[in-house]
Amino acid sequence: MSATMETDILVIGGGMAGLALTARLGEAGLRVTCIHDGAAPTDDNAGEDQRTTAILMPGIETLRSTGAWEDIARDAQPMPAMRILDCGGKDRAPRDEALFDATETGGDTFGWNVQNGLARLALANRIAEQDSATLIAETRLDHWLARQDRVLATLSDGTRITAKLLVGADGRGSLVRQKSGIGLRKWGYAQKALAARVEHTKPHGGISIEMHHVGGPLTFAPLPGNRSGLVWMNAEAEADRLAALDDDAFLAELNERSHGVYGQITATAPRAVWPATTQVATGLTARRTVLIAEAAHAFPPIGAQGFNLSLRDVEALATLCAKADDPGAEALTKAYARQRTPDILARTAGVDLLNRSVRTELRPLRDIRRMGLSILGNTPPLRRLAMKIGMGT
Repeated sequence: MSATMETDILVIGGGMAGLALTARLGEAGLRVTCIHDGAAPTDDNAGEDQRTTAILMPGIETLRSTGAWEDIARDAQPMPAMRILDCGGKDRAPRDEALFDATETGGDTFGWNVQNGLARLALANRIAEQDSATLIAETRLDHWLARQDRVLATLSDGTRITAKLLVGADGRGSLVRQKSGIGLRKWGYAQKALAARVEHTKPHGGISIEMHHVGGPLTFAPLPGNRSGLVWMNAEAEADRLAALDDDAFLAELNERSHGVYGQITATAPRAVWPATTQVATGLTARRTVLIAEAAHAFPPIGAQGFNLSLRDVEALATLCAKADDPGAEALTKAYARQRTPDILARTAGVDLLNRSVRTELRPLRDIRRMGLSILGNTPPLRRLAMKIGMGT
């Protein structure tokens, strides 16, 4: 006979956002169950994900509320400053820059750069310690019915779950979004993003560098030691070519393009590559259902905006649920949509505009971008305003 479970909130998706929400709700004492169709994070597989994520200070406070931040921070790197370099000239060398220093906003650091796999492991370990939270891995949501008073769900192993609220945290191809009848707007840029971890000869000093090249930005996000997380965006054919190179040839190209900002880049971990697209759900809710993170919004990795936007989804939803008698009530889901929709639409539009300006091959537009960066970098009030907007404060 199949098992039957009752929970307050059923989270579909065990990526960083889904696990963060589960741990955040568990820490608040709500009964929450997270379903993940892949393997659970372990010491053996945590290092396989080559991506790193810069988490800004508002998001750090959300992770503190999960109870997992101390474990995440052990392998994370604080970022006291960020540099943006314009490399849109003929020789692609840095020709202008803006330095953003966290002390200008009254803090010591903008945030921390974390390795995705290790962050997921710390969150999963915290969930295992909580009395009211559960992670079920290697299982998928088969079907569900959202009724007026509850959600009735069946998993691929036959388990039946009754919940008050269903949360779609199941990524860009979200089944929860599709089956709930929520639409999607999606567009691409004929670009791909390449991610890896690299080692270099010069210390980074905790400074993140984003180099704006024709074709897309080249970003180095610092990690402990003389290591950084790399995200390199290019036109699709160029990204595929770079991904196919052997390590020596790849490092030669990367050293040429990075102009020695961290000295010589000496080693690289295996590379991952994926299409750079933007998508935004046409709504965030259905009956007893909400969307968070990439099920609701996704865009290219520029300016450390993507996961930080997801963490604001997590915090808004967790705060509402912690105060509610019925976390799936229509009043709550509508309140969530009202809170999150303006921020999501504004960030999506901003990143879209920035990516288009960076990737352009038109010289006049590149020169205008350079001028704007110069003005921003040399005008303290504008610089401080840009930092506050970027951090979501």
